[in-house]
Amino acid sequence: MSERSDLEALAAALDAYEPPPAEWTDELWDLYERAEAEQHVLRVRPDHWTDELWEQYRSTEVPEPHAPLTQAQQELFAQERDRERRASALRHLLETLGERREKTGLREPAQAADLAERWVRAGLPALPGARLLYELGAPHGEAALLRLVVDDTLDRGDRQIVRAWLMVLRKPRNHALGRQPQEGETPLLPPAVRSLADAWGMDGRWPPRTEMNRESVAAVRAALEALLPARRPAVSEPPPEMVGAGDEEPEERPGWIDVRTLVRDIVPHPRTVTRERMAEVRREAERMGLETYGDFAGRWTTRIGAWLAGQMFSWLCAARREPADFAPWGVDLAEQYVLRGFAAEDAGRFLDLSTDIAPRSVAALDRLKESGGN
Repeated sequence: MSERSDLEALAAALDAYEPPPAEWTDELWDLYERAEAEQHVLRVRPDHWTDELWEQYRSTEVPEPHAPLTQAQQELFAQERDRERRASALRHLLETLGERREKTGLREPAQAADLAERWVRAGLPALPGARLLYELGAPHGEAALLRLVVDDTLDRGDRQIVRAWLMVLRKPRNHALGRQPQEGETPLLPPAVRSLADAWGMDGRWPPRTEMNRESVAAVRAALEALLPARRPAVSEPPPEMVGAGDEEPEERPGWIDVRTLVRDIVPHPRTVTRERMAEVRREAERMGLETYGDFAGRWTTRIGAWLAGQMFSWLCAARREPADFAPWGVDLAEQYVLRGFAAEDAGRFLDLSTDIAPRSVAALDRLKESGGN
């Protein structure tokens, strides 16, 4: 078949496709899946199996029994089986188009992007359509992804899948923004933090390459002192850096994780945390359909500060065998960080790991326990 034939076949199949009717409920889907599993087991029974052996097999492979299907349910389930067959044929057509793009390129990428966008909007599994749009790239695929990601009529999980591909597609552009020289920008972090010699995990890499010596430890002390808030922040911090980094189901994935990715791309170093670049992060987050309510720059600067402080406490843990480098100031600062709920988990871990060589850590942990701060 030619490219034109592939496009026409996919368009015709999309025209004929109908999503499941609105009468489907979670209970109906559960019943359908159980009925289909039971029918599958019945179809694959070997001829030589005894009834006793077969019942034993069914008891482990078939979901819990259900009441006999009504006539309406049987008809609805038959329609769903037919819809699934048509959806499978549709997927084959879309994959054929993707294979053609990979092997020979497409003469009509705009129409291919239009069909892939229709695929996602039709309620079909979003991943194949979003992946083809990513592969088509700018301008047609990217434009379609940008429309889809802010369309709140789509399923939340589908929008997350679209967002994931769109963020990968736009990552080179965001990295380029992060590398631009700073001219006349307004810094949002204290000078002692901006002067840190390494990215300190802001670029997603850990540990930092900074060698541990008295000079670097002194720089970390100055940065930790500068980052310590005067009081407990009013807005709770998000979870620590390594929590919630991709294990969630798409519909359960919190939006702040994607904003954090944008921050890393556009603001890759403490010295690049400026009002202008945080404004660009906000604009990009809005393009991605992410929430940007309130004082976006202030909220995310606070979060960045907490993550930086946490990384520095983790780095200092490696120095705990040389207490002269961090005691007593490290213990005192860690206690204050825990009390103020700022990088509290990493600061508390620092105290725990320091008890073998710094008696002040034992006393600090006792005070935190008494105050309920740990």
